[in-house]
Amino acid sequence: MNQVSLPKVLCVDDEPGLLRSLRWLLRGQYEVAVAASGLDGLALLGAENFDVVISDQRMPGMTGTEFLERARQVSPRSIRLLLTGYSDFNAVLSSVNDSEVFRFISKPWDNQKLLDTVGDAAKVARMTQASWVDFQDTVNADGADTFDEGVLVFDSDGNAGAQWQAAVKSASNIVCTDDIGEAVSQLTRQKVAVLITDIQGARSQQMDLIRAVRRNQPQVVVLVYSQERDSAVIGRLINEGQIYRFIAKPAGPEYLNRTLRSALTRHRQLLAVPERTTRHRAQVSEDLDFELDFASAAGQLPTSMRKPLTGARAWLQRLFR
Repeated sequence: MNQVSLPKVLCVDDEPGLLRSLRWLLRGQYEVAVAASGLDGLALLGAENFDVVISDQRMPGMTGTEFLERARQVSPRSIRLLLTGYSDFNAVLSSVNDSEVFRFISKPWDNQKLLDTVGDAAKVARMTQASWVDFQDTVNADGADTFDEGVLVFDSDGNAGAQWQAAVKSASNIVCTDDIGEAVSQLTRQKVAVLITDIQGARSQQMDLIRAVRRNQPQVVVLVYSQERDSAVIGRLINEGQIYRFIAKPAGPEYLNRTLRSALTRHRQLLAVPERTTRHRAQVSEDLDFELDFASAAGQLPTSMRKPLTGARAWLQRLFR
């Protein structure tokens, strides 16, 4: 009888103490390899197959996000996790746009939470291994601006919608609204491929919508177009929203056009291979009030425990009709 092999995890950091801690924590449950630099990590990735790659951010020579960006090319099947102990907005932003990390982990970490995160990442890697297709996240070769899929812009800034419409020559499928009710109606009535929204804090209406859509409609690709600069908020957008890209306002039309077409390509990939949605699964939110409302709206609670949703999250109920 063949014995199932342990998931393989690669830990990369220049601090021997941190590598020892990770190896001790993961012992027995994973086959663990360590590397003291990004270059050493890339060499190991080129020689072996790893299910999960964990990298610290602050390393000499090559930062964690730079390493994970290159790791994404060398070993695209591996699930990437980033550790960082300081609030570096640019690092967090790069972890979304360049490295496409699965989870962002703050130091000092909670041992059980880190084990849960690595376990989730390893499970995702194994679940998608058999159906893995190395799609490239490229835009259409002909550079065409026309598309059939629906795009929803939810932003209180009317200029933002105008910017997206101006960036795309054929904008007939772009719907803009500043009303949460209308946004939910579009998501339930139309086949929306890409949701573009602003963000105004971790407990904002936009964050609630992102979290709900990513968990209820995982094939919808989310772009955040915002002036937000709080790295903690971006970290939660990664973990709880699995956003595809974060775009800092204002951005030029060419960049908006290119990013939107890349997002549409990702949507088509998810439709072609639905198993890929697992690789972009959002974690349960740290906002317990949201979780209770979400579970109630989704019918995940016993009937006796469900409550009518009123006020700011009343729209949640409509996502599950």
